[in-house]
Amino acid sequence: MPVYMCRWENGEVSFVSARSKRDACFLLDEFAAVEPEDLHEVQDFMLSFALSDDGEVVLSDLGEDTRELFEEKIYPVLYQSKQEAGAGVEEPVKGGGPGIRSAVEKERTRLQGQMKKRRAKSPAARSLQENLGMSATVAKRHEQIAKGKQDKRNLQ
Repeated sequence: MPVYMCRWENGEVSFVSARSKRDACFLLDEFAAVEPEDLHEVQDFMLSFALSDDGEVVLSDLGEDTRELFEEKIYPVLYQSKQEAGAGVEEPVKGGGPGIRSAVEKERTRLQGQMKKRRAKSPAARSLQENLGMSATVAKRHEQIAKGKQDKRNLQ
């Protein structure tokens, strides 16, 4: 099953494994509204997690291809600042430094207003979208689910 990445406007990143971009939108709706156009399929995805001393699950490492994805596509401004500071992407710069802090702020706002905001076509899906704050894709899926249940009731 493919893995999809969503780079949110606030700089956060989510990964989800789903059969299709539409299924990924449905799953990511747990976090926020997203349209298929905002998702990117990721190849050779690998993360490693560890437990901290206080029992929290923390990211411990990225696979080489995943690291390149972060460097080149997800956080290119931060990566460039780390290169200028003489640190790799996985190496924190002591105290952050003004260049790193500035790059983090830029990454948090770099994509503001760039996520797709489609309007659902059908009145029922549009109502779901407006009242529940979901994407057009997810609203349409809920409408289809409701119609399927209604069709089954009509057959009985």
